[in-house]
Amino acid sequence: MIYDIELPNPFGLGIRIIEIEDKLPSFGTQVDFKLELPRGKFSYSATDMWFECAMFDEFLLQLKKVKAGQASKADFYDMDKELLLCVTGEEVKLSMDRIHIELGCGSLKLENDIEPEVIDQYISHIESFAKWW
Repeated sequence: MIYDIELPNPFGLGIRIIEIEDKLPSFGTQVDFKLELPRGKFSYSATDMWFECAMFDEFLLQLKKVKAGQASKADFYDMDKELLLCVTGEEVKLSMDRIHIELGCGSLKLENDIEPEVIDQYISHIESFAKWW
């Protein structure tokens, strides 16, 4: 699948924009997550996740500050805070918490050490995204 925003390392996070809202500059997405393990693969797809455009801009700014040693972390999350991607100079954490009134809830939390070049990849991927705001 082709994603509008893709952060392939270390977890394989892809975001495809489905719709936009100009009143509160934001975008609705499908978020896919893929992880390859030594004895298997795991994938998850979440639909109807909304992100504020300002959050996207702030995440990029904070990533650059983490890279320069001027900030301790950069967080990226959706409007309901069901998805949280936290990047520090040493590690990256991804958590997804989805709640459904009738079906219950599901939670996923992953952590991995991060190399400086992965932060550079994140910055590059985000800067190459064609923003409309």
